[in-house]
Amino acid sequence: MAAPEPNPALFAEYAPHDRRPPLGSSDGLEIRVAEPGDLPHLARLTALRQGGSVETHLAQQEKALREMREKGSSLVLVAGLHERNAGYAKAGWFEPPPGAPPNAAPAGWYLGGVIVDPEFRRRGIGSLLTRSRLDWIAERSSRAYYFASALNRASIDLHDRMGFVEVTRDFHFPGTRFTGGVGILFEILLQKRG
Repeated sequence: MAAPEPNPALFAEYAPHDRRPPLGSSDGLEIRVAEPGDLPHLARLTALRQGGSVETHLAQQEKALREMREKGSSLVLVAGLHERNAGYAKAGWFEPPPGAPPNAAPAGWYLGGVIVDPEFRRRGIGSLLTRSRLDWIAERSSRAYYFASALNRASIDLHDRMGFVEVTRDFHFPGTRFTGGVGILFEILLQKRG
């Protein structure tokens, strides 16, 4: 598989008033746990957004799915739409490694990135994927975390609407560098649903 041309922006353009009709189950949209057959398309979406080869991202997707099945410490959700994957999102458990700095991000469940196919953006898919991950985490914990570049206003607004609040801008998360140099750590208190 050849690598697609990467999008120069690592996050969606901020356009809060640019909305299209939301997609839902009546349109055939289904939020579900990822399966092995989904991974090539998820790897392609990741390569489009972040650059790099589809093969490299496919290996990372396979590892994430394996960990999800073996350890139960992560989740990969897909927004399926008529035999296509319109987007995906991850969540996982983080534990600061031994010797982590004092400002290390706290142990807990974290929302990972949301990637929505550009063709389906601004249709509510990111919100549905985020709500579904929060529901899953609420079955395991009373709190969830998320972090983003301070420049990623689209993501910050999405999570603000869900109820996330800023915790700090002075934190360390291994292997993470933020576009613009500043990241923000957020948290949300959860209640079990049902």
